[in-house]
Amino acid sequence: MGMTERRLELLDAISDLFRDTDDVDRLLQRIGTLASKLARAEGSSILIFSEDRSHLYFKVSRGKTAPILRRIPVSDGVAWWVAQNGRPALVNDVESDPRFTGTIDKITGFKTRNLLCVPIKLEGKVIGVLEVVNKLGEEGFTKEDLQLLSMLSSQAAIALKNAERMEEYRNFFSNSIEIFVKAIETVGVMANMMFPGHCWRVALISTLIGQMMDVEGEELYYGAVLHDIGILEYKELGWEFGSEDPWENAKQHPIWGANIVKEIKMLSSAVPIIRHHHENYDGTGYPDGLKGDEIPLGARIVSVAERYEELLLKAPISGKGRSEVIERIKGMAGKELDPKVVEIFISEVLRGR
Repeated sequence: MGMTERRLELLDAISDLFRDTDDVDRLLQRIGTLASKLARAEGSSILIFSEDRSHLYFKVSRGKTAPILRRIPVSDGVAWWVAQNGRPALVNDVESDPRFTGTIDKITGFKTRNLLCVPIKLEGKVIGVLEVVNKLGEEGFTKEDLQLLSMLSSQAAIALKNAERMEEYRNFFSNSIEIFVKAIETVGVMANMMFPGHCWRVALISTLIGQMMDVEGEELYYGAVLHDIGILEYKELGWEFGSEDPWENAKQHPIWGANIVKEIKMLSSAVPIIRHHHENYDGTGYPDGLKGDEIPLGARIVSVAERYEELLLKAPISGKGRSEVIERIKGMAGKELDPKVVEIFISEVLRGR
């Protein structure tokens, strides 16, 4: 295959790299696989600088030694030289190259014959290296291999930059959730609608039940921790706090909450849980009067968790108080609450607490 054909193959492969995945680790694995294929090499690795830049570590590795490599810090050898100097290295006879130390081979028992290593640069700064080892067949690595690998390293840089941005976004997102919850509980406590920590406790119980029922963890968690977000509209509507039954005045809060959350893309899957967590299994709940399996399973789980949390906090702090709450939850099975969820909650979750 000529260089033109190999470049076209690379361009086609790159167009597929980012398809059907937003998982950065999986994307880097694909880049490593493609590097081995294009260079016709026995193995490949992507090594990244540690936070203090004192060593490289294996972010991705392919080949028999991959499990060992992930535990090895690298601060010498050809890959280290490339990372320090920001220039590629094509070494077809490692024994005659003074940069090759053989440290990794000694640890893994692997025998490196030849290697090709290129820097991964982001905004002019070296952040790691992309390396392939042991050309298949009798020939060594070529300048064409070097050109293709250099092109591919730019895609690794994009993937790693996206990973950095995603991590920053996740941190921002987590902080936003905490702010939402603090706001919910501030309004809820002021209105005598809940006790401090209500949202977190409901989320904990819900996810424990969800684990027993193979329900998607992230979707259930966000639906549970934000199930009462609609009460933030309570204050906006100017209602007076302190009524004997504030929930009676806020029966629209599941709709308000669903409307708030549906505008947030990363939370949109939690909308059905938030909207329907006050539906009753027998169809007597609100806002839509759904019954049985018409109610989303996540909402049925949150309903059990919230009812238990509310009853327990109102009960006397004693063993008898807790047992009475459990009996009341059992009595709601098939009426307000899904009997299957109640059964799993009592027999599996409470037994382990």
